[in-house]
Amino acid sequence: MEQKPKYLLIVKVAAGIVSRRTPRSQAQGGVQVRAIAVGTALYAHVIINVDGVRYANILPQNPIIPEWVRVAEKDNSIEYVDVIELEDAKADESIRELASAVTLLATAVRELAKR
Repeated sequence: MEQKPKYLLIVKVAAGIVSRRTPRSQAQGGVQVRAIAVGTALYAHVIINVDGVRYANILPQNPIIPEWVRVAEKDNSIEYVDVIELEDAKADESIRELASAVTLLATAVRELAKR
């Protein structure tokens, strides 16, 4: 039985974020899986704390390769994603609509920034 995601993450930093195979930074040997653009909606099963840094285990594009993203810096000086807890299946449609709206907004901001 497939577990439903518990969190919706919206990437909020302009530079985007990087997903890695393990909840570690590049300096600690974390291998990059992919770059994720601002405004992207991601689903996560769990958020853990590694040495004071929060990481989320997101639904991967390839089910064989796990993907982790950093939620925020240790001191919370930078928050990379907004975290929305999913309550139940009824909220899923509202969450998808919200994620779509945020994605459209982020796309518009990117287009304005290019000008």
